[in-house]
Amino acid sequence: MRRMSGVAVWLLVLFALAAPATAQTVQRQRVQPTDPADLYRNGKHAKELAYYSLAPTGPPRGVLLLLPGFGGPAERVLKETDLAQDAARAGFVAVVPTLNNRLHLDSAGMRLLGQVLGRVARQYPAAGRNLCIGGFSAGGQLALAYAETLLLDTTRQTWRVKAVFGVDPPADLANLWHMGQRRIDQNCSSLLVREGHSLLETLGRAFGGSPEQFPTVYQQYSAFINTSPTGGNLARLAATPVRMYCEPDMAFWRWHFCASMQLEDLNAVMLRQLVACLQRQGNTRAEYIETTGKGRTNGRPFPHSWSIVDAPECVQWLQTCLNR
Repeated sequence: MRRMSGVAVWLLVLFALAAPATAQTVQRQRVQPTDPADLYRNGKHAKELAYYSLAPTGPPRGVLLLLPGFGGPAERVLKETDLAQDAARAGFVAVVPTLNNRLHLDSAGMRLLGQVLGRVARQYPAAGRNLCIGGFSAGGQLALAYAETLLLDTTRQTWRVKAVFGVDPPADLANLWHMGQRRIDQNCSSLLVREGHSLLETLGRAFGGSPEQFPTVYQQYSAFINTSPTGGNLARLAATPVRMYCEPDMAFWRWHFCASMQLEDLNAVMLRQLVACLQRQGNTRAEYIETTGKGRTNGRPFPHSWSIVDAPECVQWLQTCLNR
């Protein structure tokens, strides 16, 4: 079986630049001179916390917060997808914070996002506290969790969550732990085995151990729990437009990484369950969007990537969500 050299597994790799730099002016604003909670890594300014932003070309109508994948530099989000550029042209303040070293949203991550959005609100008061949130991979899990947290107490939170989307996110962290264990047990790719050990180590260190040992902690931090009739924290999104994007290219993963991989070894099954759970709770604006042949990184096929999102169409959807 041939393996693709230089392409690492989605939670470990830093994706190469996949698009030319935008002509729009990107601003970088420092939030903290240090990073004591180790929220960010692998960036040029890894010792400080900041955010990158694109100003709207017209009157600001809202804020689009985009969260990087695990280990992905924040500035590369602006190169890997046109979402920020298209959103800015549609009246959004597009914001990408330096938060890429978490699989779950803890107090340090919450504090950083609050600081970032606080600065954006002061700079663009006309945005009206209208907030849309999206994220890639682990950033998608954080996006869902942050939206759920903001919606938990609307009396204290002034941001109005208008929509949330995830690009192939591992939204159920208990499921992600078991996926990591399967990577190790399958033992058919050194990259997948290393990813499996990394997942178990990261989640075990954060939560104390496995989901069987600490089920309550996993339920607390997972955006979705597929064993719960209401999805755990997901129930808070029952009235919010939600999109999950996924490209479950089994042929790609079996050919390049592991011939014994099954659909359950990808995020697709869990994301379908997430959307179905919201729909059962009456959410008519919850969507699972599955693509074929759109995933690419550095000109090569790679189904776990920002590119599976049709950026102009997604921004049109976000605009309709603002008008709800």
